[in-house]
Amino acid sequence: MRPIRLFPQFQGDLARSQLAKSQHGSPNPAGHKSPQPPGACGALTEVLLAHETTTKSDDELNVRNRPELLLLSLVVLVTNFTGESTPVIRRTVAEVQIRLVAIDHEGRAVPKLSPADIRVLEDGQRIPNFELRPASDLPLRVGILLDTSESTEANWAVAKAAVAEFLRQTLRPDDQALIVAFDSRVELERIVSDPLQAEALLATPHPGGQTALFDTVYSTCQNALFNDFREPRRSALIVFSDGRDNLSWHDLNQTIEKAEFNGIAVYAISTHGRRVENPGDAVLHNLAVTTGGHDFVVSAPRELHDALMAVREELRSSYLLYYRPPNESGRREFRRVRIVPVNDSGPLLRHKSGYYTMPER
Repeated sequence: MRPIRLFPQFQGDLARSQLAKSQHGSPNPAGHKSPQPPGACGALTEVLLAHETTTKSDDELNVRNRPELLLLSLVVLVTNFTGESTPVIRRTVAEVQIRLVAIDHEGRAVPKLSPADIRVLEDGQRIPNFELRPASDLPLRVGILLDTSESTEANWAVAKAAVAEFLRQTLRPDDQALIVAFDSRVELERIVSDPLQAEALLATPHPGGQTALFDTVYSTCQNALFNDFREPRRSALIVFSDGRDNLSWHDLNQTIEKAEFNGIAVYAISTHGRRVENPGDAVLHNLAVTTGGHDFVVSAPRELHDALMAVREELRSSYLLYYRPPNESGRREFRRVRIVPVNDSGPLLRHKSGYYTMPER
């Protein structure tokens, strides 16, 4: 891959654009970058990407070596401002992978789910050919996101102890955890494989400030831990928060889209009394259910422990479902997926709501 190169006729325009932005742009909150303006500058960056094609062997393109959506690079010719054609990389989904949780009507994990037990629908059309495999033997990549803003300060000590116990009981030698503490920005972000390391980190953060929940979840989904495609794995985030956000640049829909595209299930835990109305609970519910996770409202340390054990059980007993998309539209679109039991008495199934055929530009 060659570096991005500016053609001479655009260098002056880009320099003037940057100068104007520095003179007239408004300051952003700390830790945020100014979004790129639409129009010529965005098109210019895309048009000026140079690409060297390489030949991939069948083994390199094997979908079992990709943990989430297998992306296929397509080279599309677009016309630049001088009328020349320049290759631009377009990525599209070559095979869909969906994490599936199956539980019986008493809330227990279903240990032996077979393809004959379920039906897969994409945008209402049946998918006749798909593969299903247990995910219990795959490495786990889990993010622990701890909201340390002022609104959650009272729950910090209890959450810290519960997370430490969860990691001690969950992490195996080939698993890794990403510890993230945030308020108005990410205050701590560290990858660990030893639960004792995690305990030491959890003692560090100090609560305070406003909350950038969506930005934190969005950026965590982009972490290298969840974007290493060399081996299949299970990916999840466990978010401890009250669901309130008063500072993020990204909104809820953008955050859900990022988690869905990266195949990350979000589990959300909110701590407050049962009779307390918290508007953030609806936000956390939407974030969790849409990505194939689950949300919990707990009011006591024992309930928090039980919630984390339920998450642990799901992470260890989930399945991975694979299939190839039935058609290629050549454009970015969302395709809704439903996985249902063949029989009415079959298990309860939970999974993300669908997938995007291309990443966000």
